[in-house]
Amino acid sequence: MPQGKANLFIEPACEHNNQEKRGCARPKPGELTKGCAFQGSQVVLLPISDAAHLVHGTSGCLQNSQGLLEVGSLGLPLSKLSFTTALTEQDILLGGEKKLVEAIAFIVGHYHPPCIFVYATCITLLTLENLDAICNEAERIWKVPVIPIHNSGFASSENMGNRQAGEALFERVIGTLELSPEQLTPFDINLIGEYHFSGEGKEIELLLAKLGIRVLSRIAGECSFQELRSAHHAKVNMLVCSRSLLTLSRKMQDSFGIPYLEGSFYGTREIRFSLRQLAFHFQDAQLDKKLQRYIRKEEESLRKDIALHFKALRGKKVVLYTDGIDSWVFIAVLQELGMKIVGIGTNKNTQEDFSRIKERAGEDTLIIKESDEKQILSLYRENKVNLMIVSGRNAYVPLKEKIPFLDIDEERHGVYSCYSGVRRMAQDLLDVMEQPIWEIIHKRAPWEEGLYGGG
Repeated sequence: MPQGKANLFIEPACEHNNQEKRGCARPKPGELTKGCAFQGSQVVLLPISDAAHLVHGTSGCLQNSQGLLEVGSLGLPLSKLSFTTALTEQDILLGGEKKLVEAIAFIVGHYHPPCIFVYATCITLLTLENLDAICNEAERIWKVPVIPIHNSGFASSENMGNRQAGEALFERVIGTLELSPEQLTPFDINLIGEYHFSGEGKEIELLLAKLGIRVLSRIAGECSFQELRSAHHAKVNMLVCSRSLLTLSRKMQDSFGIPYLEGSFYGTREIRFSLRQLAFHFQDAQLDKKLQRYIRKEEESLRKDIALHFKALRGKKVVLYTDGIDSWVFIAVLQELGMKIVGIGTNKNTQEDFSRIKERAGEDTLIIKESDEKQILSLYRENKVNLMIVSGRNAYVPLKEKIPFLDIDEERHGVYSCYSGVRRMAQDLLDVMEQPIWEIIHKRAPWEEGLYGGG
């Protein structure tokens, strides 16, 4: 383990930093966590599609990467591959450093990547291998950046893994490539996300391109290593529905003078606020006029579509049973569709998440902290709710109870972002509620009715 690592549980930019019992909580032994630190690091780094990602551990750790890998995102060979040293029991006993050196040599010789990220795992931390020394020596020999990521699975939570990956980017990648003035524009920004940000980032980038705002790099989204190296040339950093990389944003502001803001692109109200924040930072009259015209045009078009095609959603009751940012990002969309949010059941939310829920949901919405299945089902039935919106493992609750639900899985976030995303979400909600399966599934079988065979 590297010595002198910064304490990322203490972040000056967090509202709860100096408040007793409200800081970033460390996971307790045996506590169910959404993901480990190793996975959190890969969430941020794997979308760098032209870099090589080497997992120094057993083959089982490599399997953890497959669901996160943005396969073929840039059409490059490395975007379809992930690498591992595949340590065996013998390697664990005798040491896996030799395998690591051989793996780095193989990757450099066959794929010539611009960078190699080497991920520590629980096994390599237990064997006390000097990952820094090996990576430094490999970098000296092959003249390729070899960056160790010290985030073993049991080191902390997925959120902390995100932060540690941001530290690695700040210390070793961002700011290492200078661009000429001709390569820059007056409206260059960085988009910073987290879990499965690539789909959402593409939607947002298309929207911003219509306004003349260029996305220089997408941190935790689809990007190249060179784009990240030049990220310090951006005029603004925008954190999109994410605070796990807040430390990176603050350090880029302190070192490069890049201001940062938080934005969301789910629902017209959120989009309008986010775009106006960008316009305020750029202080450009022409951009401001263009932005205002674009917002008016898109909002008017969306209102007409909702009134024409999705009026059946108005007045329908919905319950959210979600985790993390899912608990608040879709509130604005549901309200614009005219739906009534009866209650929100949350698990593993930060103080900032609860503040956003209360700010958006209103006083009539019941918020249940650390909710369980029994509470949510009771809320659903007592209020005669029409639909449940769930995410992650919570999807099993309505599935078992045979009630209408929409699974807002994190891989689908990008589908519902921006103005087109509101239409897609409205169509999905309508499709779910109109499915005949919800009536059929509650009918009794013929033999249960005493009708089978004329009996």
